Parts: sequence; C-alpha cells; structure tokens
Amino acid sequence: MSLCRAAWQRCGPLARQYLTHRSPLIRDGVPRRLMSSVPGGSGENIVYVVLCGGAFAAALAYTYRTVTSDHARFNDRITEIKARPRPGWEPKPWPPKNRDEEEEYN
Repeated sequence: MSLCRAAWQRCGPLARQYLTHRSPLIRDGVPRRLMSSVPGGSGENIVYVVLCGGAFAAALAYTYRTVTSDHARFNDRITEIKARPRPGWEPKPWPPKNRDEEEEYN
C-alpha cells in the first residue's frame, strides 16, 4: 500500500503537469470534423451485400437441389430394401446346445 502511495505521490504531479501543458496545444489546434454516414451510404458496403446475398442464394439453391434429389434416392433405396427376401426370425435356443458353452453356464 505504501509503495502505491509513494508512486502516486511521485507520478501524480508529473501527470498533472503533463496534462495542463499539453491541453493548450490541443485546444489551439484545428478542430476535426467527425463525420458519420449511414451504413453503405458511400457504396463501399454494396460489394459485401452482393457477395453475401449471392452466397446465401447459392446455398439455398444447393440445399433445395440436394434435398429433392436425395429424397428420390431415399425412396428408391427403401423400396429396394423392402423388396429383398427376408428369412423369418427365430430365437436362439437356450440353454446352448454346445458342450463347451454348457459347461461355461453351469
């Protein structure tokens, strides 16, 4: 705490002196006019709007095309799978008939 206080006592007057001597120079300078405009007012942002809009439209077109073509392919695949012959499901016998497995379970 005393170190901070000593530093503040030493540097405080220097900072005040710097700010008071510096401020007349700033006040005597030419005032700058800060200008603002609406976004895209100068036409510089229109390039970004066109690029982003084009990319978005291309993404939508690609998504639509992929979903519609995959839907038809999916339906064809499902009909093909359903057309395959399926053997009936039979449960495995319990307890197992194999002699090694029989010893293992007893």
